[in-house]
Amino acid sequence: MKRSVENIADLCESQEDYCKKFIDKIIKTNREIFILSSLLEKQMCGYDIIKEIFSTCDVFLSQGTVYPILYTLEEDGIINAEYSKGDMRSKKYSLTPKGREVALRDIEEFIKALEQISVLIKR
Repeated sequence: MKRSVENIADLCESQEDYCKKFIDKIIKTNREIFILSSLLEKQMCGYDIIKEIFSTCDVFLSQGTVYPILYTLEEDGIINAEYSKGDMRSKKYSLTPKGREVALRDIEEFIKALEQISVLIKR
């Protein structure tokens, strides 16, 4: 059976859809790593973390998802939270020294796991 141009275009679109859904699933399943990764370079408020993940990965994490993770990370001593100057409603989050170690280790392990999965799939 001969493929038409429309069928090839449909196939490409469905592959892009599949890829987007797959990336979405990976990020949402491993959201803590992506939140920690966002805090490696600078302190950020929760809303800025949500915006950064969305702008870089095109995946939306809701406030109801992100803030409970931030609170848990703060309780565990992984991040610090301090109110922004002049705005007592907005907290800025930053990694503690322990948090930086945890973030770098978790990111490295995540990358290794992805590499192992890639090898298994390519067999």
